[in-house]
Amino acid sequence: NNLNEFCRICDADEIVLFERATFLVISHATHKSHRDVHRFEKISNIIKQFKLSCSKSMAQFQAMEVSNNNFIAFVDLFTANTYIMVILSDSSIYPAVVKHNIAAAKKHFKSSLVL
Repeated sequence: NNLNEFCRICDADEIVLFERATFLVISHATHKSHRDVHRFEKISNIIKQFKLSCSKSMAQFQAMEVSNNNFIAFVDLFTANTYIMVILSDSSIYPAVVKHNIAAAKKHFKSSLVL
């Protein structure tokens, strides 16, 4: 599917689409196995709490980038009704390239996602 192809193009470990309001998982593509089978629920809860904190301070959540020595994760508004999360463990991939790929893919996915 399109998400698997996008995951391959980005050389991502995993890509997840979330519904915008609830942050529930709509779809995902995984190219690297993970031990935590509850990771989507955990990520969803973390981001929902962060969005709530943003709204309490009158800020609007649009995107975030989180990184450590093992991975980098991008969460960004993707379509009118979705957010996308791209996770990479390859530190040789520049964050700007991933952001550019997300922006380029938005146009393609907007026409194929109807929520």
